[in-house]
Amino acid sequence: MRQFSIRKIIIYTAAFIASVLILMGALVLSAMIPRAALRDNMLSSAELLCEHPDYYNLIETVPATQVHNYADIVLLNIAYHFDESDPLRSVMLAEYYYEDGRFQNASFLNSIKSSPEPSANTQYLRYWHGSAGLARLSHLFTNIHGMHIICAVIITALTILLLYLLIRRKLYAGAVGTAAAFIMVGIWMVPFTLEYSWVFIISLTMSVIAVKLVRKDKPETLGIAFMICGIITNYLDFLTCETLTLLIPLLLAVYMRRERAIRDNILFSVKNTVLWGVGYVGMWVTKWIAAAAVLGEDVMPYITGHIAERIAGSGQLDTLGYITESLLKNLSCLFPYSYHGAGIVVSIVIALGLAYVCFVYRRKGANYKLMLLYAIIGLVPYIRFTVLHGHSYGHYFFTYRAQAAAVLAVCLIIYELIGGRGNVKRKRT
Repeated sequence: MRQFSIRKIIIYTAAFIASVLILMGALVLSAMIPRAALRDNMLSSAELLCEHPDYYNLIETVPATQVHNYADIVLLNIAYHFDESDPLRSVMLAEYYYEDGRFQNASFLNSIKSSPEPSANTQYLRYWHGSAGLARLSHLFTNIHGMHIICAVIITALTILLLYLLIRRKLYAGAVGTAAAFIMVGIWMVPFTLEYSWVFIISLTMSVIAVKLVRKDKPETLGIAFMICGIITNYLDFLTCETLTLLIPLLLAVYMRRERAIRDNILFSVKNTVLWGVGYVGMWVTKWIAAAAVLGEDVMPYITGHIAERIAGSGQLDTLGYITESLLKNLSCLFPYSYHGAGIVVSIVIALGLAYVCFVYRRKGANYKLMLLYAIIGLVPYIRFTVLHGHSYGHYFFTYRAQAAAVLAVCLIIYELIGGRGNVKRKRT
């Protein structure tokens, strides 16, 4: 048993190190692309981004339709200012150009059009910005509009593939729950902003992998996949709704394993959550250590202040006020409630209808322990909103999409309550 455990540790450690080296190497290689080869498409992107403010709503009165141009501008600004003459240092420091008194889009455009081009003057060290590498590579042949289209195609294809796999295996509750989850968090808005897209692409990809590996009963391989998923999430994401890459595939995996003993499913959930967390947190810590080593200085002063702001907010409200408003703002963005008027009426009708169905058609022998496990997993986004209340309050217009996991959990609970087959004890894993 001890040898088997040591073997696992060696495998996980090797997978972590290999993933970090590959991703870091890819980012450095992207920085070596000559800036001159990117200039025309970057200029086109900057001009497109200047057609709108840094923040704007597609539907003016609906915050859930907000396009976060600011994040995409900063991403492209960082990507453009990678220094091919010193790629390792530049990807660690993640600098971009900003002029005081200007909007981000105007600063980015000016940095490209000015001759000679001004040097980067603002660092964004605390993230990996792996997506900047993708942006730099993409701008060899397209602009940001093309990147939005590519993301839309990938998200659509992955969604169709996931639903197809679930329906093909007669996992209808999982398919309905997944569709409902993505509808309620406005998945049609996601491709309008690169920042929103990465988490959904990762979550959908990991969900497809989870469905396949659970069916083949390969828990160890799935564990490695969850850890790598956490690594890639940290590498690409801007701290948006990162928990989706863990919770959607985990809920679908537990749903597929629902006939196993509840103890097995609890251990399965804890193990893969820990592995995802090791990947996510480990990748973040690795960035800070690597940055300190490459830059030859203490990087924590660049980081600690931002961490405090994400947790505590900017001081507009007290802690309880931030937590309460964070939860209310995120909940209010769910579709169709977020569309006011008729949307609120439809939401109330749906809620009452589901309550009636659950009360009238609940079955005897429902597995309440499994339902509790679904509920605990589904509550994770609200724990996240509570802990990072400053961030979730200020950025509720995109953090609310983490609730897709809660919607899926509710759908699976309803299925278990009114139509599940119960818990049949089978082999342990």
